[in-house]
Amino acid sequence: MSENATKTEEKRAARPEKAGSTRKPRRRRLVIAGIVVLVVIGLGWMTMSWAENTGWKFFHHGRDIVQTLALMAKALEAGDVETFGGFFADEYHGSSLGFGDLRLADDRDGVRRYHFHGGDARDREAALEEWREYLATMDRVEEIQLHVHRLESWDSREELAASVRFELIGTPAGEPRAGIDRALLSMRFTTHGDGLRVVAAELREGDRVIADEPHFVDVAPAAGVDFENQYYPPFLSENREEPLKFAMLKYGPAGITAVDYDDDGFYDLFIPDGVESRLYRNPGDGTRAFEDVTAAAGLSGLSGVGVALFADYDNDGFKDAFISRTFEPNQIFHNNGDGTFTDVTAEAGIDEDCCTTVASWADYDNDGWLDLYVGRYLDPRLAIPTTFYARNGEPNQLYHNNGDGTFTNVTVEAGVGEVGLCLGSVFGDYDDDGDPDLYVVNDFGRKTLYRNEGDGTFTDVTVETGTLAYGAGMSASFGDYDNDADLDIYVAHIRSDYGWFAEWPTVMRYMFNTWRQGVWKTDMPLYLQILRQSGLDFVDVFQQMAAGNTLLRNNGDGTFDDVSWETGANPPGWFWGSNFVDFDNDGWQDIYSANGWVYNNIGTEIELDFLNNVVSEMEIYKTGAFFDPANFGIQSWHGWERNRHLRSRGPGEDGEVRFEEIGRATGTDLLLNSRGIAVADFWNRGVLDMAVAASTDRHALLRNDVGQRRNWLAVELAGAGPELANGTNRDAVGARVVIRIGEDLQMREVVLGDGYGSQNTLRLYFGLGDADAVDEMIVKWPRSGIVQRFEGFSANRILEVTEGRDELVEKTYGTVEQPFAAPEEEES
Repeated sequence: MSENATKTEEKRAARPEKAGSTRKPRRRRLVIAGIVVLVVIGLGWMTMSWAENTGWKFFHHGRDIVQTLALMAKALEAGDVETFGGFFADEYHGSSLGFGDLRLADDRDGVRRYHFHGGDARDREAALEEWREYLATMDRVEEIQLHVHRLESWDSREELAASVRFELIGTPAGEPRAGIDRALLSMRFTTHGDGLRVVAAELREGDRVIADEPHFVDVAPAAGVDFENQYYPPFLSENREEPLKFAMLKYGPAGITAVDYDDDGFYDLFIPDGVESRLYRNPGDGTRAFEDVTAAAGLSGLSGVGVALFADYDNDGFKDAFISRTFEPNQIFHNNGDGTFTDVTAEAGIDEDCCTTVASWADYDNDGWLDLYVGRYLDPRLAIPTTFYARNGEPNQLYHNNGDGTFTNVTVEAGVGEVGLCLGSVFGDYDDDGDPDLYVVNDFGRKTLYRNEGDGTFTDVTVETGTLAYGAGMSASFGDYDNDADLDIYVAHIRSDYGWFAEWPTVMRYMFNTWRQGVWKTDMPLYLQILRQSGLDFVDVFQQMAAGNTLLRNNGDGTFDDVSWETGANPPGWFWGSNFVDFDNDGWQDIYSANGWVYNNIGTEIELDFLNNVVSEMEIYKTGAFFDPANFGIQSWHGWERNRHLRSRGPGEDGEVRFEEIGRATGTDLLLNSRGIAVADFWNRGVLDMAVAASTDRHALLRNDVGQRRNWLAVELAGAGPELANGTNRDAVGARVVIRIGEDLQMREVVLGDGYGSQNTLRLYFGLGDADAVDEMIVKWPRSGIVQRFEGFSANRILEVTEGRDELVEKTYGTVEQPFAAPEEEES
């Protein structure tokens, strides 16, 4: 080939191919890509459609059972067994529910527990006869409830199955007072004509709890503190030109404070209120009503108060007051030592901190001066919770006490500016290293445990310690429920009667709706945060949100285990203030939880519709419409629910401590729309009484009549303050006392500000059971590091221990044996 020909070929080879030569391969690739995209879109659409249909099927079948059970309960409550029997299929075949076979399991302090024993087979007529005979044993029935606990089979409407929670409050024949019957039943349903019919039922477990006499008596009317709590006027629509975005917040506030503000040895009461908060002085004789000294003390005109905490922040021996004011600046009042207070807010340097809900005092840096942590919610004028997991609250604040009457905001430096919707905070030395750690409880989301590093800073150790505790958190308390000398944590949450709804079909529908309705753009950072904290198990997160109160057991190695279910520490309800308290002085701390939310018409409930709307209509949710009280109409929302009293049963055969609910038997199951709880020995009898605040209802003051049956010890700690080099704060907040009787230990730590917007006694109480002496008491002081030991002293005394003085001083303030006793009680 010639040289020219070769060059010609090379040029041809170098030339780009004509378009037509590549058109077919490119077209094929585009067609394939288009098909793939269409397939992906089609599969995505099919998956979303399947998820939507499955989620709706789950909801509708669950709702059908809920509605059927409600009608059955209504018929039973009316004693109409004929209508009740109409819900049983002809082919019904179950087993006895054991209502006619009650066997005494326990009798303690007059509270009797009977177990139901079922088992033998029953056809329809035999089953209805068992219900007739059961109702015939009741002289009076107050209420009956049937609730779905879990949906266990729901795919086909012809074969539905659920575990069902049964509850009856009534007076059995021959009994002087009403008791409560509870049972967990397995029930199967099928479709018959226009509705569901029960085709089988059997007993899983059940018991009756009843007593001849109550353990507590409400003496608030006689004590003059049963006035009705009032809404904060700016929360009400008639007082506002622009509606609140989060208007349901009006149902929240109602804290309460027990404080000996005048140092006479008798605990007084400060009761926050939406319109006019009040200070009541306890006259101490148990016959005269508490005296309203609000005006005389210089504390008049305090509206919009959610929390009031009294602490000796200037170490002068008198308790000063921090008082929150919602849409107005919070205030600090100095105790003048003569029963009066002076507003020192301006010179103290406390910021306005809108929307404060709770607060806690502690000496976080161990410099001898009490510092203040302020917990805040969101501003309801501007925002609503973003999702079920909200992080759009007003940042909490930490104020360092400068020791000269002023405070400095050190939130950023300390690293504790939590931005959840805070409803609870508490300081406690969970790792026993000598400095107070901080636990923060948030509504709509997670909790945060801050470990104190001892250098003025805190580290978020929530995930590694196992203390996330997802849920609608309302309050937190530190306490040693299992007597192992470690601080455990109790968190108040919501345990919904519709917790069954938190299953994978609902979660799947929620997630797809998040995408379909476009809210993922704003919510994705929150989901990623959950992913980093808890992995991919979103179903477990949803279930935690509805699972109720959380008991976190301290393992002693810096971690906690959630033992709520196995210990029986999470009763149903919408809970607020909760406390660890040894009410019966047996040496084991019990738990009391305040319950209730929106009290509209009895027998109505909005929650299931609300939950379904949240899953279905996210765009509307973002407007706040579902949170508008006008949207509730006449319906209640967790309304008309009773407070819960969980008595510790101590360790079982396996060594585990468990609780049993005894509120109806003890007279503590108040129907008060309760919020805050303040615990104190109001008449120095060696027992812990309770003041219970109510939202738009009358407050209660429960006199403890059971604790006096056993021995006790009360310890007052007095920090040395400036009188001792490295002296602890005067209120001894953070100091710890351990007592030993034989091999048994009990531990208490002084806490100032826990529960829900409340303050409890700073005097530490120990139930001693039958023991009439203490073998050893150890007092540990957090700042000085001093450890004081006292051996071999008698019980039933109030003893004072001062930091650095190795002596026990008995305090004799005066004792009232039966305060505000009714005439029949005085005669007996």
